[in-house]
Amino acid sequence: MTFIEPPWGTTRMGPFVTADPIPAYTAVIDPETQVAIYIDDQGRRVEMGAHGTSTNTSTPTSTGGGDGQSGGQSAPTDIDSMPANDQDQGTG
Repeated sequence: MTFIEPPWGTTRMGPFVTADPIPAYTAVIDPETQVAIYIDDQGRRVEMGAHGTSTNTSTPTSTGGGDGQSGGQSAPTDIDSMPANDQDQGTG
């Protein structure tokens, strides 16, 4: 019989920490404001805290150009890789 070693990640696993149960809330529409409110299991209104809205914006980026560009030279607009010019240190 051959022994198959378990994957490394599974050897680091452990049991979950015990946690208290989360109380159940029910979302209902407030007839006056037409906004969702939350009710706990005792029928009391639960405040969920202040929250706002957010928006994500993205600014396009471009590469190339920069300081030292002159004389109408056009720089590449996108560089996927930069060649390295590292040289070995000679001993002679």
